[in-house]
Amino acid sequence: MPSATVRRAVTAGALTAALILPLSTQASADVGDEDIVRIKFTGVTRVDTSPKHIEPSQSWVTYYTLYTPKKKYAGDASSRCSAVEVAHHKVTTHCTRVLRLKKGEITLHDMITRDGKKPVTAKTAIVGGTGIYNDAEGEGYITLKDDLVHLDLYVDD
Repeated sequence: MPSATVRRAVTAGALTAALILPLSTQASADVGDEDIVRIKFTGVTRVDTSPKHIEPSQSWVTYYTLYTPKKKYAGDASSRCSAVEVAHHKVTTHCTRVLRLKKGEITLHDMITRDGKKPVTAKTAIVGGTGIYNDAEGEGYITLKDDLVHLDLYVDD
């Protein structure tokens, strides 16, 4: 029977291998990943409950109808935003958005600083979804302009 020292060394080595190997395999899985799909939508605002004069901590919802670049109906979307900072005409908001599409939903998170009503483009994170998007991740760009929202997403399944 091996000594206690040998048993401890073998156990420590096995435990280290069990913890490190899955992490290195997972980290290398996204390298050269070819499952990234680019999707684009334009959302037309249907409902917007944002206050006329925004104060920090205020929240509101916006509801959109989504269209493809070929102007074909794609679904609908909602966003819930909270003002985290207001300075002069600039408002920084944290938003969670859900795109409801035919084959599932995609959930986005972003933090955007907008100067008045000027158009702005910012990064958005794809943090999950349902249906065929149930393991979606990635990022994309969101552009806010007047009553439109343009989404250019790189979805990694």
